[in-house]
Amino acid sequence: MIPVPLFSTTLLVVLGVSSLAVLALLIGLLVLALFRSARQWWGRHRVLSWSLLVVLLILCFPQAYMAYVWHVVGEEMQQEAAVRHPTLTEPAHIRGLEVPAGTRLSLPGSHDWQAAEEVEFPSPTLIHGVPALAVRFSSTWDEQAPAGSSVELPVHELRIAAPATVDGWHCSPQAPLRLAVRAESEVLLMGCQVAAGNRVADLDIPPGSELLRYTTTYGDGLRDPNVWRIDVHAPLQLAQLPLSGVTLLLDRERKLFGFESANLARDFTLGEISYPAGTQLQSVNRTLRDRAPGAWLFTPVDGKAALHADGRTIPEGMTVVQQPDGRVEGELPNERAGVFVFDTFDFSPDDSGS
Repeated sequence: MIPVPLFSTTLLVVLGVSSLAVLALLIGLLVLALFRSARQWWGRHRVLSWSLLVVLLILCFPQAYMAYVWHVVGEEMQQEAAVRHPTLTEPAHIRGLEVPAGTRLSLPGSHDWQAAEEVEFPSPTLIHGVPALAVRFSSTWDEQAPAGSSVELPVHELRIAAPATVDGWHCSPQAPLRLAVRAESEVLLMGCQVAAGNRVADLDIPPGSELLRYTTTYGDGLRDPNVWRIDVHAPLQLAQLPLSGVTLLLDRERKLFGFESANLARDFTLGEISYPAGTQLQSVNRTLRDRAPGAWLFTPVDGKAALHADGRTIPEGMTVVQQPDGRVEGELPNERAGVFVFDTFDFSPDDSGS
């Protein structure tokens, strides 16, 4: 048996001819209904008229059959959608949440309500104290679990209609607000897109930044004390540093523990070294933390070099370890400094149209 494509050239030609036949049949019936002379001609040429009608009906059959098939397929899809997306007629307990009547469920292949992937409410409903329009269910690993153990936490991703404040963070409705449930009693904010009004570590966090509960964990099991990570998608002035694309790391008290993934938003001079815009920058990492606590790591990228006051250059591939007061702790190859060069993105405003 030779497989034939569903929409082969032959089938398309047949359907095209059939469509023309349907159009001709409809026009002919309309002419007969409107004009007496057409009906008289039909009466005088009955054999020819009925022969043409039969031919047109035969030619119309493929199009009629396809319409029937699409109708059947459409009904089956509607039935399947109704089964996979039932609407509750009374309140129910779904995956640990009390949901009201009128809630619409999104089920996987099974019809088990407790396997629902998402619930959509008829009106804003309080979920863990936050008015939500819908909840999507997922899971995540508990980063606070003892080293060597794996604990999975259920996650409720809330779609909200208005800004909400959770755990002291102001979250925007532009992205899901993610909450994890630990031991059925402790609810943890896992992340959201921040709204206006968030100020931490003497910094006003630009709206639209991404907040994530995150602890830096190393392969040997050691962990840094950071608990929060904020990916800032706008220029930010940190101390005297003009940064773009910076990721802030905050401890449990929301004090600044460090930053990474940043670039200088403009040319910058610290002490006796001048750095070009785009220089990769981060706070001192684990590799150099004991040797130069509090230092910053400047890494020239994209073929640009930093320049000493005496004219000596620091090329791409080298990292400068420098204190905020300008004191240079050393210059190391990127590998020895524990620095990885990443692709850069310019988040600074476009001045071309000004």
